[in-house]
Amino acid sequence: MSNTKWKTGFLKTGLPLEYVTSNILNGKGYSIFGEYPYLRPNENGDYKEFSIDIRAHKCLDSNERLFVLDVLLECKFRQEGTVWIFSPFPSDTMAIGLVHSTEDLVPVRLQGNALWEFEKNVGYCVSGVELMNNGGGNTDGARHGVFQLRYGMPVLLKNSYEHTLEHIWSAGRYIDFICPILVTTADLRVIKPNLQLEHFTNADELDDVSELREAVILNESPGPQLQGFADSLAEELVNSRPDLAQRLAALDEVLVGTEWENRYAPDLDTIKRSFGHSAERVLIVNYKYLDSVLSKLEGALLEDISTEKVYATIDESQKEFSLKLVGSDGDGT
Repeated sequence: MSNTKWKTGFLKTGLPLEYVTSNILNGKGYSIFGEYPYLRPNENGDYKEFSIDIRAHKCLDSNERLFVLDVLLECKFRQEGTVWIFSPFPSDTMAIGLVHSTEDLVPVRLQGNALWEFEKNVGYCVSGVELMNNGGGNTDGARHGVFQLRYGMPVLLKNSYEHTLEHIWSAGRYIDFICPILVTTADLRVIKPNLQLEHFTNADELDDVSELREAVILNESPGPQLQGFADSLAEELVNSRPDLAQRLAALDEVLVGTEWENRYAPDLDTIKRSFGHSAERVLIVNYKYLDSVLSKLEGALLEDISTEKVYATIDESQKEFSLKLVGSDGDGT
């Protein structure tokens, strides 16, 4: 009989799952850049280099405009039979925003809500535990992978903001969408609604108290250290890019129309707050459903992209950033 101990160790490294995940992304037309390294403070407050397993992006639309989906993926292998069980969000009212973008820095806006419908269909959760196939359990579950993604997201958001400020793409019709994804081999379950403690104590099977899911969105507020890290990156961006305030002021002049009567154009505080918000939510997907979940996410974004309204274009003839208003007929005015 051959020795197969190597298999257990190899699978536990996570490399086979990363390999399979990369192949799924490649098959869907993503460009893959391998690991995404970044600096963040460790438990002692000293800055250290960490990395997320995969960074990849895909151009969703390049017809006279450029819309890109940028994903960070962390892969977590678990032995067959391992289950991650999550508690559903306890209210119908919640702060949404799985996908973050550079939309606030460009003179176009998407009017649709398909992305929100995608998020609602996936479902929000607030905490989870891990049940292992040997009967054991722990409260860590997805925590480590989620932790990595939460710290990586503000870094990638800052890079995306800087990229948008430095380059003129399609005269300003450019948005970079950013999404954190944790891919796992664990089965994903969500506790059924309206259960009492007796339902759990009297249950014979997991199916009695939980439902199997393809994916969930884990929603948690950043802790003090993560919030401080996100705030520091926001301050770095604002302090190093005086052109950011200039751009927001210019956008404030062109974002006009009845749809803006009860809304406000983004300002510096909006941009600063977005760093902390980017660390709040992570999409967790069982690897068997990664292809289909990505297809649904891309479809939602494309539906929203189809509702694009162009308020102005970036005037490429000027040395400094300036906007050219767009008339109702779509021509510059």
